[in-house]
Amino acid sequence: MARKTTRERRTPSRLGTVEKLPSGRFRASYRIAGSKFAAPHTFDSQTAAEGWLATERADRLRGTWRDPHQGQTLVREYLLSWLDSSRNLSPRTRELYDTTARHWIIPPVGRVELGAFSLAQLSPADVRRWFAAVSDASRTAAEQRAAKGCSSRHHPARLWARAEGLELPDTGRIRPAILRAWAEAGSPLPPRPANLAEPGRTTAAQAYRLLRTVLNAAVRDGLIPANPCTIPGAGSVRHRERGTANPAEVVALAHAMPERYRAAVIVAAWSSLRYGELFALARRHVDLEAGTLRVERALPRHGDGSTWALTKTAGSARSVALPPFVVDELRAHLDTFTGPEPDALVFGTASGRPVDSANLHTMFARARARIGREDLTWHDLRHTGATLAYRAGASVKDVQRRLGHTTARAAMIYAHTADDSDRLIAERLGELYAADGNVRPFPRPGRVAESEARGQTA
Repeated sequence: MARKTTRERRTPSRLGTVEKLPSGRFRASYRIAGSKFAAPHTFDSQTAAEGWLATERADRLRGTWRDPHQGQTLVREYLLSWLDSSRNLSPRTRELYDTTARHWIIPPVGRVELGAFSLAQLSPADVRRWFAAVSDASRTAAEQRAAKGCSSRHHPARLWARAEGLELPDTGRIRPAILRAWAEAGSPLPPRPANLAEPGRTTAAQAYRLLRTVLNAAVRDGLIPANPCTIPGAGSVRHRERGTANPAEVVALAHAMPERYRAAVIVAAWSSLRYGELFALARRHVDLEAGTLRVERALPRHGDGSTWALTKTAGSARSVALPPFVVDELRAHLDTFTGPEPDALVFGTASGRPVDSANLHTMFARARARIGREDLTWHDLRHTGATLAYRAGASVKDVQRRLGHTTARAAMIYAHTADDSDRLIAERLGELYAADGNVRPFPRPGRVAESEARGQTA
């Protein structure tokens, strides 16, 4: 008895080969340089199979054909290769990308292991399931960190007790009775301001943006025909409205800081330097005669001062001019707290080492609480400087250069809070009116007849 075969008929042609299967359906394939390429599915007719072969041939003639074998690279393999070959990333950006990849893309998240998908296999539906898993996991992690790091002063039980009208001190241990009452009430957390992103949203958006960037590179490399990252708004985050301080508040904030770091607050607010730029300044970067600071490096996220990071972008390397009163504050600070060596840190610790960000955060939190501006962050000092520059008459291009932004769009983020131009126009119009003694307002409608009658009498 003859052995049963899986194919009944093979039809070769100049386009490729069409095989009729025992099921009655047709399979199409062709060869290029010894490699076989088969259709991703079977066809219900020989004509349809030959049509697919004709389309593949037309793609090769047009130069739009893509090797489907190349898309078999796993997402995790391509991602690591992309990170290794990307030479234009700053050290901080590379560190962020590496951390994000190893936490949220390469390993399983929930029940989705995105890194194990091949590039060609990955679909928009797979990306949606992964993003939902990342959003849930990052939100849970953020809530756990918030609960773990919640200080006694801002413990949700203390905030709940105040809202309920219960008496308890602002600091110190919370009475067990208060904790029990809070737990019996369901352990409620304080409401989150409407203008803040939900916990973990920034992490999920960063992971999505990285995946989208990497898959865009895969499209350019010809590995996949289109990027499956198609979720509207997944890569964006609505951050809180940035706060600003007025000049008097900046001075009060500086005086509330330890003396060694008072000038850092003043310089940060009137120079708009980034945190990493400010605390990477050395004495050789300061020109008191010209009243300028030269920004050419940044403080690494984790560093002891033995190595320095590049500035955020090439445009971030710049010279920033300071107002005269800030130069005076800086001169006094250098004389008192900065070593004489050219490489001595301007705003270092007493031992000359870089400031620990956690310690600075604690000092700044106490200072802002003293002046009643607990909404402020250190980065808001940069926002304050940009806002003051706009109000001093600087253009968007001026502020762009001063802040070290590569695009005007980034500088425009700070412009809206300083946009009081219409009010200033109204004030100047009023000044013109007051300066001209011959200008008089029109009579009110109810007094028109009375004015006319007085005119006729005269």
